[in-house]
Amino acid sequence: MLHEILLSLSGHPSPLFESQSTIKGIDTKSFPLLSPPEAELLSSVGALSKLHRQTREHASRISSIHPSTICRAVATAITSSQLAKFQQKILDVERRILKRDVSTVGAYNIVPLAGIVGEFDEWTRLMEWLWKLENFMMRPGLTEKNVKGVIREDVMSSGAGIIDKLRQEAQTGYPDIEEAAVELGKVAETAWLRQLSTWVLYGRLPTFGTSDFFIQWSDDEEGSRFVVRSKSLPKFVSRQTATSMLFVGKSLNQIRSLENASKTPATRSSRASELELLPLHLQHLSQVTTPISTSNLSEAITAIRLSLSRNMLQHLLPLPKIVEILSLLQEFFLLGRGEFAVALITEADEKIRSRHNMPGQASQRKPGLQSVLLKEGEITAVLARAWSVLSSLSGEEDHTDDSLDLAMDLVHLSVHKPTTNRPGTPGRARESSSSAPKISSVVFNDLLLSIPTTLTLDIRSPLDLFIVNSDLDIYSSINAYLLSVRRGHLRLADLWRQSSIRREHPAPPAPQFSSTPSGKAILKKRRQKADARGREMRKVWATCGAAIFFLSEAGAYFEGEVVQESWKHFRDWILQPEGAPQRPPSSSTDRPRSSADRSAIFTPPYSPAASLNRNINIPATERPSSSHAHDSASTPHDPETLASAHRAFLASLAYSLLLTDFLFTTALREFLVHVDELVAYITRLQLVQQNLDLEDDGIVDAMADYPKEEREVALQLDRARKRVDSDLKGLVGRLREVDAERMGGGAGTGVVGGESVGVGAAYEPWSVGGVDRLLMKLDWGEEGSEDEEWEGV
Repeated sequence: MLHEILLSLSGHPSPLFESQSTIKGIDTKSFPLLSPPEAELLSSVGALSKLHRQTREHASRISSIHPSTICRAVATAITSSQLAKFQQKILDVERRILKRDVSTVGAYNIVPLAGIVGEFDEWTRLMEWLWKLENFMMRPGLTEKNVKGVIREDVMSSGAGIIDKLRQEAQTGYPDIEEAAVELGKVAETAWLRQLSTWVLYGRLPTFGTSDFFIQWSDDEEGSRFVVRSKSLPKFVSRQTATSMLFVGKSLNQIRSLENASKTPATRSSRASELELLPLHLQHLSQVTTPISTSNLSEAITAIRLSLSRNMLQHLLPLPKIVEILSLLQEFFLLGRGEFAVALITEADEKIRSRHNMPGQASQRKPGLQSVLLKEGEITAVLARAWSVLSSLSGEEDHTDDSLDLAMDLVHLSVHKPTTNRPGTPGRARESSSSAPKISSVVFNDLLLSIPTTLTLDIRSPLDLFIVNSDLDIYSSINAYLLSVRRGHLRLADLWRQSSIRREHPAPPAPQFSSTPSGKAILKKRRQKADARGREMRKVWATCGAAIFFLSEAGAYFEGEVVQESWKHFRDWILQPEGAPQRPPSSSTDRPRSSADRSAIFTPPYSPAASLNRNINIPATERPSSSHAHDSASTPHDPETLASAHRAFLASLAYSLLLTDFLFTTALREFLVHVDELVAYITRLQLVQQNLDLEDDGIVDAMADYPKEEREVALQLDRARKRVDSDLKGLVGRLREVDAERMGGGAGTGVVGGESVGVGAAYEPWSVGGVDRLLMKLDWGEEGSEDEEWEGV
């Protein structure tokens, strides 16, 4: 019976425990002489025997069909290490029995059954833990047909999941379980490091277990790219380390792609350089020992990234190329080149007007918005005409505009296609910061044209190492935001340019006619009509003046004090050598007032137009000279450091522009929509009044009732005026709340630019401060207005 017990514990089936007529696992018919205590002792042996067989069989199944190489490695280690120790324990007990060791064999060569059972009591808890661990990796009963090479989260664990599970299980009070968890954890982390080495040393995804790797190749509406899948990322990997891993592998993949596309000597030399750096990178990675420390892994990946950047990427992605694309984004997306914004808005408005005034449009108009919505080709033509206007403006100069030529090739205006898939960002480390700012859900991209449009940029290799789609989404949001403010300013200022709206039209009759009795009567009637219309429009012009004042000062603050100063600070940091001390960001109160010369209150008819010209001519950011960039390129920042600082720049910019404030963006959008309504009603009222004047001269349209239409339009105009007044008060009130909330705070974005730099000066975004400067100008402009309806202007 002793041999039967030992064979059963070794994993062999035994009739002692497998019979159908059993009590607590013991065959009572075959062994009728067993006492109840002996049967109880044997039942525990039987349970351990059965658990051993199940654990071994399930481990074998996991190591053969599980899609994750990490889980396969853990299952193999369970068999070859933990269960092998159990097997060795059985052999040791058998050896002592055969040698009649006094520790096991008693007097008269009697082997106590309790002694045999006691030898394996400590293994029951460990075997149960191993069985639960295997069930965590894969549910029992699955076959290769059910798995199909894909990790199903409902029935199996990923490699990152088993690593995190083992690290958690190691924090226990049982020494045997702790030892087993640490040992298996080292096996799992070693397998994960081997997967990682394929990516960070060669730029290739693992050959086997690719579906379990935390970096995946994605093909969706945002394009083909490598992304980080946070669910497959172990918790000991920080967000910045995962970003560096993604960058290193993408860089090596880009270099290999360029080598395959071109067989020039330069590519062969880069291949030689890559092979020379491989032993060095392998040495850095081999310094990471198990159990993996977050700091050691981060240091190794940072060392590999810096080595790759300094030896190879400075030729693939030089600093002048990065500065060139950033300057393009600043000029055309952040409206650093003001004439581009004016040309684009003008062409868009002209396209909308031509669509409404198209011959036969009234007779062929279909119900709904189909006759108003623009098509993709018409939107592209709007941008093309804007490029033509800019080319004609720069054609008078002798030198060519390289920035404009590059923008015409890369920048596109297209219909906005909302996407729900954003580039994956690691989130397993539970860090407080985020790589992308949380921009308000309020959209402004449908105000330029009749449908949502977006300004996009073609990201060509190797620029995708520096700029990703999420960065372009932020640029597009900021561009639509600034364009909407500029467009509202232009539309209101255009009212003062139309003489027929502001002045009596047509002109009074000549003296030879107005001196006669009939002429005097006609002149008196016209003057009375003009006075009545002027009194009715006084409140409207006051509201327009207040609205254009707000838009002018808000645009000057956003484009001049926020965007321009933030960009200058970011550009200076890029061009300074790595390791040089960074000029600390100053508060907005220390900077010269770029718009202090603006008029506080716009009095029609001249102030709005003059303000518009000053707003358009905000000084453009001077582009760095090539010599300066070349001098600084001796020790440039590596591309991943620049990408991290660039994300911090965008986050700080969105925060300072109030794009992250939902209440302000909501109020601003409503205000801009109501401004469009106000302008539309003013224009419509002008046309109705012109037709009424023609009726006084004898030209009557029998199909129209212009007096009734004038009353209706005047009523709607007054309502639109009140809405704009209310929006202005709401915006100023929200600005005061924002100023109180941000009192004493810096950028407040929570993004640290140099978090993953490792060496050199960390980038600190420009501290714009609060909105107190904008509020001071707005409050000063309201000093002369005591009435609720802005009648003091």
